[in-house]
Amino acid sequence: MYIVYSDKYKEHYSSTHHIENPDRLTRALKSLKGEKIVEPIKVDDPQIVHSEEYVNKIRNIKGEEWIDADTYANEKTYETALYALGGALKAFELQGFALVRPPGHHAGKNGRALNAPTLGFCIFNNIAYIIKKKMLRHVAIIDFDVHYGNGTQEIFYDDPEVLHIDIHQDPKTIFPGTGFPEMIGKGEAEGTKVNLIIPPRGSDDLYDELLPIIQAIIEDFKPAYIIFSAGFDGFKGDGLASLNLTEYTFYNLGSLGKRSSAVLEGGYGIGLERGLPAFIKGLKGEEAEYPKEKSSDAVKSKFFDLLEKEKGILRDYWKI
Repeated sequence: MYIVYSDKYKEHYSSTHHIENPDRLTRALKSLKGEKIVEPIKVDDPQIVHSEEYVNKIRNIKGEEWIDADTYANEKTYETALYALGGALKAFELQGFALVRPPGHHAGKNGRALNAPTLGFCIFNNIAYIIKKKMLRHVAIIDFDVHYGNGTQEIFYDDPEVLHIDIHQDPKTIFPGTGFPEMIGKGEAEGTKVNLIIPPRGSDDLYDELLPIIQAIIEDFKPAYIIFSAGFDGFKGDGLASLNLTEYTFYNLGSLGKRSSAVLEGGYGIGLERGLPAFIKGLKGEEAEYPKEKSSDAVKSKFFDLLEKEKGILRDYWKI
């Protein structure tokens, strides 16, 4: 498996403590010993995804500043983000994993997306860049970051060529506060935006219920490519969410991929150390067995109520 990485990704940082920091990649690299490391390319056209006004805002940052209450930047952020776009592109070409930062799935065309309060640590949308740059058609994005990929979904909300399946913690309980099952796309794209919700304290057994649905939609859509928006912040104890996932789920998510690549989103500690290598094993098709964490009866009850609603919506568009 090719891992696209550069030390340039550590040049985006804050002088004050922030959970999205260069040490994330140090932890991730330690967990991926033995994989092939490839340098990214630098690109210069983020405007194919984002508005000129937003791109210029990032380009013109001269020193350390806060773009919003969650998201910082410095004089190196613009260039680092260009290398992140290039790293995502390189990973797609190699069917590899882009170990990049800053992350991107909360960044919409004009920055903050779908009325989100902040950019959620993101600068440019790395996943969207691949699709726009390569002019991909009939592509599926599977976003399993614990937070809804509002930027990605906003960018492709009316594009029927992009199937966006997003699995995330109940947006009533976590940033960015959107990503409900009723958000299905518009116009010809109606039904191609799929939001699957996990209640707080949900575990691996709930993802076991969702994976056959995802597989059925993928088989029905028959994408030419699958790209993962890969966040590991749902791992039990990772720090920013309330799910209790383990290696079991991340391995199974990786196993969904055929002719696929992936781009790093969230994950801040144990998720990168344990969830990431399990996902890579799944992507590579290596055999592995992991114990499964189970949810409480109360959490399962909430989940199945949500799932029945989701299935009712999805059956209008997919054979599930």
